Amino acid sequence: MLVIKMLSLIKSTYRKLQRPETEAVLWIAGLIYLFIINPYEAQHYTFCAFKLVGIDDCPGCGLGNSISMILHGDLTSSFSSHPLGIFALTVIVFRIFTLLSNSNPINKIKRRIKNGRRIKTIT
Repeated sequence: MLVIKMLSLIKSTYRKLQRPETEAVLWIAGLIYLFIINPYEAQHYTFCAFKLVGIDDCPGCGLGNSISMILHGDLTSSFSSHPLGIFALTVIVFRIFTLLSNSNPINKIKRRIKNGRRIKTIT
């Protein structure tokens, strides 16, 4: 019985994580983090497998630093850190707007009407 409850909890949590709003919040939190950090300062701890092994030139870390420098207004350092930083930030912002516009309750109702599904009304 406990196993069934645990599986049900895992399944409901997984469904919540698949919502577009959740993904948008995670992207926004990531951008806020990149705005808060100082990209010019060496980070004390990292999750980067390359840096943990001792390789300093990681393309992912360069992209994160590049986006952080863009958010701080330093476009020249951003481009020298990673040339695709501006493109990556544009893609992320576009993704956030796409997720939030698709999660709008009015759009969900329009899609249900378009697909011919009945809409439950609250009485």
